[in-house]
Amino acid sequence: MGGDHLKLPTIDFSTYKYPLRFLLLGNEDTWSAFLQVIEDLTPDQLAYKHQDYSQRTIAEMVNHALDTQYGFYTQHVVLGNPIPENLYKDLPKTTEEGIKRVVEVYKKTCNLWKGLNEDVFRKEIKTEWGQVLTGELALFQSVTHTHYHLSEICFLRGLGGFPTQVMG
Repeated sequence: MGGDHLKLPTIDFSTYKYPLRFLLLGNEDTWSAFLQVIEDLTPDQLAYKHQDYSQRTIAEMVNHALDTQYGFYTQHVVLGNPIPENLYKDLPKTTEEGIKRVVEVYKKTCNLWKGLNEDVFRKEIKTEWGQVLTGELALFQSVTHTHYHLSEICFLRGLGGFPTQVMG
């Protein structure tokens, strides 16, 4: 990968306290793995979909993961805003384009999280699917949801014959 626009920004985690520090650390770990899981894919591999399984392509998973953490979990569930439109209207066609999107949305998400006050982390949220959780737990779920999709990408890479060792 080349250029700063293709790298996650460095965060001085020591300037934050729990729970934001914990969430930012976990998110950095997940999004660093995200970059590694997609960094060597060809355009054909980004568009790959196994014929025997009904699932998203890798490019569709990239967009979905970005939209879900930033839009669904952060904007909608935690902040109570309407679910925003998809961040991108098209799918990434190259690895560089996918990585650029990951970095852009990571920055956007971290900047939003850094501006949250402590009350947001403690507030009780009742979701439309019946779950009761705190803002902190909802943001944590957004991290684990993103990581779930990284695992899904690794699985699809294996089915397509282009595995990765990034996640083991």
